[in-house]
Amino acid sequence: MALNIKSVNTGVIRQGNAFVALALKIKEQKNKESLFFFPALVLRDLLIALESRLAALHQLQGDELQKYEKAREKAGKKMLENVPALVEEELRHADVNFRVDALELSKNGKDELTVTLKLHRGENVELTINELQIDLLVKAIIHSINNAGMKELALRISSLLDFLPLYDADCQEKGSLEYDFYDQAQWKHDLFSHYLAVLYRFTDKEGKECFSGSIVKTRTPSGSKEAQAISRRLIDFSPRLKKLAGTPCQVYVRTLAANNGQQLTQEQCLRALYHLRVQSVKTPA
Repeated sequence: MALNIKSVNTGVIRQGNAFVALALKIKEQKNKESLFFFPALVLRDLLIALESRLAALHQLQGDELQKYEKAREKAGKKMLENVPALVEEELRHADVNFRVDALELSKNGKDELTVTLKLHRGENVELTINELQIDLLVKAIIHSINNAGMKELALRISSLLDFLPLYDADCQEKGSLEYDFYDQAQWKHDLFSHYLAVLYRFTDKEGKECFSGSIVKTRTPSGSKEAQAISRRLIDFSPRLKKLAGTPCQVYVRTLAANNGQQLTQEQCLRALYHLRVQSVKTPA
């Protein structure tokens, strides 16, 4: 089953103050309509795929940028003229069979993306999204979440789209690492080009010097403003690093591999974090 978007509508299903799913209603080119429900983690994966293309489009300059913006405006206007109706009854009686249990970016084409939706009823649906539709689609999703009174969720999701967490670790005595591993799908790895090691040097409540860190993939190297911002947001994301919230830290960021397509092993990642710790100890706090 393959779908091509003509327009979309979105709404939020909640239970009390808890987010349950985002409803995405799609009108196809032949005016057939389909309704899917995205839980938070699957919605984040969709937004990761969309944000990756937006990041590339934001690099356009000059005539190319003007051409894109003009075409995007025209496509957005056409979408707004064809928005499918989404009524409360459809949200109240959401069909669990159309819940998206997982998705993957199955095609990253020149002018469009194709994401494969794995439905709860066991069916796979291919959804093709033209790059000119992405901006409006993302805005519709974020608007629905904000309109449901869940701005904190929107901020949290949007803060996790420009990096891929792989490992979090606490540095133990005698050089050992206690770590958590985040198993990421290959299609997500393919969207990011730089491996970064991030190390936090801090003093605990007993006055002991401590080190914690992360290995992430990004689209920018360690010296960039984007990488520095990611190093701050990591603390909010990681259960292991949450203890650093509000704690003064000295932060070290190092690029491990950039733009070479090489996928680093667990040993390479953790060894790099260990060496960064050794190097940081030689630097006055």
